[in-house]
Amino acid sequence: MEEHADVRVPVLVVGGSLVGLSTSLFLSRHGIRHLLVEKHAGTSVHPRGRGINARTMELFRTAGVEPAIRKEASALEANQGILQTQSSLVGGEHKWLIKAVDPSNALKKFSPTGWCLCSQNNIEPVLAAQSRAQGADVRFATELMSFDQDETGVSAVVKDRETGEHLTVRADYLI
Repeated sequence: MEEHADVRVPVLVVGGSLVGLSTSLFLSRHGIRHLLVEKHAGTSVHPRGRGINARTMELFRTAGVEPAIRKEASALEANQGILQTQSSLVGGEHKWLIKAVDPSNALKKFSPTGWCLCSQNNIEPVLAAQSRAQGADVRFATELMSFDQDETGVSAVVKDRETGEHLTVRADYLI
């Protein structure tokens, strides 16, 4: 299949959520050409995963996206923790699981950045835009249909879910 590949890249990244988009961003920063395919039409629209720990923010800082992520997080900056309730927010028993993430700013001793409360649906567009700005080929509505590995790399078939077109991709690595 290698001779007939429609697309040839060093790395094929499958999945355009937080991990795939972060991978794309870091590959782009290192000048590694790649193709990212994601079967959904765009980034997440649901506010899943909200807490970004300090180490992850350090990596995002290195990648130059910390300011953009903090801007997206501004809607939640007044939130000071996680409230757990057994039945309802009114009248039921409840307790704070995390009243304040870092009330004494102790992380400042160990890191140039800190914890960030930002929803996944706000982070993913930042990562996608920055990856594309650095030259990444990011394709949403494109699904991995199959792949085969041999001694020199991976041959994959991807489908554009909007047009139905199938493409063959040859890559050294599949993530």
